[in-house]
Formats: sequence, C-alpha cells, structure tokens
Amino acid sequence: MSQGHFPFIKGSRCGYIQTCVSPATSVHRPRRCGKDVWAVGVYGHVYDMARNVFWVKTVWSASLPFVIMNIASQPYQRGIFCQDESIGYPVRMDTITHVTLAAVTITCTIIIISSGEAYLVYSKKIHSNSTFNQYVSAIYKVLGAFLFGGAVSQSLTDLAKYTIGRPRPHFLAVCAPKVCKGYVAAINCTGDARAVTEARLSFYSGHSSFGMYCMLFLAFYVQARLNAKWARLLRPTIQFFLVAFAVYVGYTRVSDYKHHWSDVLVGLLQGALIAILTVRYVANFFKVRPSPEYSCPEIGAENEEQKHSFRGGAQ
Repeated sequence: MSQGHFPFIKGSRCGYIQTCVSPATSVHRPRRCGKDVWAVGVYGHVYDMARNVFWVKTVWSASLPFVIMNIASQPYQRGIFCQDESIGYPVRMDTITHVTLAAVTITCTIIIISSGEAYLVYSKKIHSNSTFNQYVSAIYKVLGAFLFGGAVSQSLTDLAKYTIGRPRPHFLAVCAPKVCKGYVAAINCTGDARAVTEARLSFYSGHSSFGMYCMLFLAFYVQARLNAKWARLLRPTIQFFLVAFAVYVGYTRVSDYKHHWSDVLVGLLQGALIAILTVRYVANFFKVRPSPEYSCPEIGAENEEQKHSFRGGAQ
C-alpha cells in the first residue's frame, strides 16, 4: 500500500482516506476524500455522547477540591499577634460583591463567545465533525475549556485558602476576642462563627484569581477569533477593558480590607497562569491550521491512482 492512502469505513462513498499535506504547515492530516461528508451514522452519535460525558466528568473532577473544601473542611487555625496592625482594620462592605463579579464575568463570557463562534460558523472559518449543530458544537468546545480552567483555578485557590488559613486584614474586628494579649495560638472569638471562618481565608484572593482567569481567557479568545483587519484597534480596546476590570477587582479587595496586597498579587498571577495554560493546551485557540484555500484533490481525478496504489501496495 502506498503511503497516504488507507481503506475507509465500510459504506463510505470514498473507499479511502487521503492524507493531505498543508503547504503552510507541512503536517500530514487525514481528511475526507474530495467533498464527501464524513459518514459517522450511529457511531458518530455514540462518540459525541461519550465525549460529552467525558467532558462533564472532567470538569466535575477538577471541581472536587473546591466542593470538598467548602462543604467538609475548616481553615487552618493560625495563631496571631494581638498587636499585629495588619489584621486590625475595620470591616467594610465589598465594592465588588460575589454577585457583581459573577454577573460581569458570565455576561461577558456569553456575549463574547456566542458572538465570536456565531461569526466563525457563519463565515465557515471553523468546522467540526460532530453530528450536532455546528454552532452548538463550537460553543460547547469553547465553554468546556473555559469551565475546566475555571474549576482548576477555583480548586487551587480554595486549597491554598483552607490549608494556609491566613487572617484577613479585618480579622480582629470580626473575631472580637474578649481577651487578646501578645501571641495567641488559639484565639477565642466571640463574633459570628461563619464570619470568623471567612476571615481566616485571606490567602490568596479568590476574587482576583477568578476575575483574572475569566477576563484573560476572554482576552486571548478575542485575540484568536477577532483577527480581521478592521478590528486592529477594536481588538486591543476590548482586551484592555477586560483585563482592566480584573485588575480593578484586585485593587478593591485591598481597599476594602478583605485581602493583603500579597494575596491579591498571587491571585492575579495564578488566574493569569491558569488562563494561559488553558488557552494553550486545552482550548487550542492558536493552533496552526491549513489554509482554507487548500483542499485535497478531487476523488474523481484520483480514483484510479488510489485503487492502483492500494492494490500495488497490497501485493
């Protein structure tokens, strides 16, 4: 059998899969012969269902540390110095609440990803072998990668929070101890138990890590998808506002006395790192693909040569 031609699935009109080489990338890629449609049938549906189940289980597995820490774990009881001024700040309301952060990130994600994938599917710049609707399949792939990275980011954040148990800047105000003098290994707090537990979760900032992950992921998405010439200035403008919001969230955590500056810095760096790794190794936004203008030779012109190559190689 000559290299580049392989027997195809029984029932296909092609009979062979021709290996095409993209001039731009010089990578051998198995492609459909001519313009024939991939004949998946029931096997295609089974494959899609199995892949969907696998994605859900993967995201759920990445979320397990986050779920376990919040349900069945208590933060490490770190001793404190009662004269420590870094934990003696007053309690202030959140400038950016959990609800506000979730609303902004979810809204931006829905608008940007749904618009981007709709444009790419409409302009036929992306293609999927999935048996589902092309648009739904494209959205599913991007959101799957986004949710996986978000689950990893939150799990790592809560692992650090509950394992280290660093007091927040307003810890003493929330704890309200009756007696506190010198170093206390196990302080007796009189404040609300739930608030005291939350006040021990300073390192590192969940707002900062989650906000930076979401916004940097979307910034990379815009960089990969919005690459038209007319968007030369629009693209960096959108990216600026996305990243600026994430940084602003981190600033407010310091000014609201919810975190130390080092908590915010580490949170921003962690969120950025997870976003980069997710985009690079999971979402593959910047994967080099063959030029849309390049296609395999038509099967009608190559049919006899393919048969000859197959029979000759089998002898």
